[in-house]
Amino acid sequence: MPLLSDDSRGFAISLDLLLALIPITLVIGFVASDMDNLLFQMEDTVFRSSMDRAAGDAMGTLLETSGTPSNWEVNNNSQIVGLAQLDPSTNTPEQGNVDPIKLAALTTTQIQQLVGNQYSFYFNVSTINNSGTPASLKTLGNSSFGSAKDVVRVQRIAQASQFKVVSSLVGQILYLGGSRSFSIPSFQTSFTSSQSYDYWILIANNAGFTNASVNINSNPVNFNAANMTTATLINPNFLITNSSKPNQYYNNTVTLNATGSFPSSMNIYIVQAPKNTTPGTITTSSVVPQPSNFVLYLWLNGN
Repeated sequence: MPLLSDDSRGFAISLDLLLALIPITLVIGFVASDMDNLLFQMEDTVFRSSMDRAAGDAMGTLLETSGTPSNWEVNNNSQIVGLAQLDPSTNTPEQGNVDPIKLAALTTTQIQQLVGNQYSFYFNVSTINNSGTPASLKTLGNSSFGSAKDVVRVQRIAQASQFKVVSSLVGQILYLGGSRSFSIPSFQTSFTSSQSYDYWILIANNAGFTNASVNINSNPVNFNAANMTTATLINPNFLITNSSKPNQYYNNTVTLNATGSFPSSMNIYIVQAPKNTTPGTITTSSVVPQPSNFVLYLWLNGN
């Protein structure tokens, strides 16, 4: 006589199938759970990648281009902002060399347009001076990002300064006996630029020179041992401008005659600075470009 009847045999088979379905169901559940985690991780990766790209693209645009149009800082009509100084001889941006006028003109609204309205941002530029203390050049945006769930940080190094040097002669003014004349590269001004900016002469008297006369379009500006290293304002009447053609630029010639003793040497800078700039702030550390940190933080609005 068989151990199981036909009915019992059918019940045992059904029970075996049910028992076999239990691990399959568990496996399917685990797979479904892992799929949710995988999809979440994929979405998070895509989102983070998108934010990384937005921050990187924004920083690249700022430091590698001069913006559109390239003189957006003059007429405040930017379509895209860029900070790279424009090489006048080739009309191309000098990547990594920041134009101080563009940096000073940069606004929160312009960076927001660059990164997109879905993001909040904090932008900071600081240069390291000779004492190793960070000197802030520009801060824009919201620094309160501590509660954000995900923050992207992009940092670049570029050459920057507080004020713009429009002409200079560096490493070539040396005592060669008696008094000698030096030709300094010309600089350009327009009526419009002269309304917004002053122009200064800054001499870095490294050693020895006791007197100097800087001629701007044949108009002398005199220096002696007492004021040799103090930035001196150029009389606006010495500059070539034309009010009937306010945006037309004209060349201003510069010559230098200096006397001193061996081993005299100096550098000279013609500096463009906003109106009412304090003379004491125009120094070699504020006009000579130096390596600076450009840092951009980006995070999603509402996070």
